[in-house]
Amino acid sequence: MLPGMPDIPNFKGLEVSGLDALIGFGGAFAINMVFSNQWGVFSQFGVPILLADTVYSVKYSNSSDVSSAPVERGSFTDYNKVQNPYKASVTMVSGGGSATRRGAFIAQLEALSRSTLLYNVVTPEYVHRNANILGYDYVREPQNGARMIAATIELQEIRESSIQYESVEVENPSDTPVSDVGEVQPQDASESMLSRAIGSLDGVMQTVRELMDTTRQAAQGIFQ
Repeated sequence: MLPGMPDIPNFKGLEVSGLDALIGFGGAFAINMVFSNQWGVFSQFGVPILLADTVYSVKYSNSSDVSSAPVERGSFTDYNKVQNPYKASVTMVSGGGSATRRGAFIAQLEALSRSTLLYNVVTPEYVHRNANILGYDYVREPQNGARMIAATIELQEIRESSIQYESVEVENPSDTPVSDVGEVQPQDASESMLSRAIGSLDGVMQTVRELMDTTRQAAQGIFQ
């Protein structure tokens, strides 16, 4: 329980989200203590991953979805608020140095965009953790100098889940429980199943004939 938090189970998610916010704030403080006032995309160990000259902009968005369902008298009800992964765009500029340095910058972008590693989006005030690079694009314009590369990196939050495996100890291998997890193929009906189905159909038809006879006799009695 966080200090000062009301004694309510998880306080409607504020305890977990508040702890994440404190970790992000504390991470920014620790990185700034080591690397001074920093912006950009860093590794999980707080090391810059791109050889850029400067960070031009950082854009961050966070949203949630709330499910709604119609109820009586034209109203509706909301339930199950689910948080979406945050998305961030970081524009970094590489324009100084030689063509080799600029080529290394583009090569780094190519390699990082194809990896499954997680990174942190770092600003002087806050660290947005555990994001993967989904892609990037860069622009080279004559008005800014053809040698200047302005690359925009698109990132999205990743939340990894662990898989739990269970083991069952049995004395005989034949005692191992079987679980059906795949599609079941259709099978031909056996002779016993067909005979039972035909017998049931004959019984239904016999009942229908008896009802028709009873109805006919009752009608004849009325009109005589």
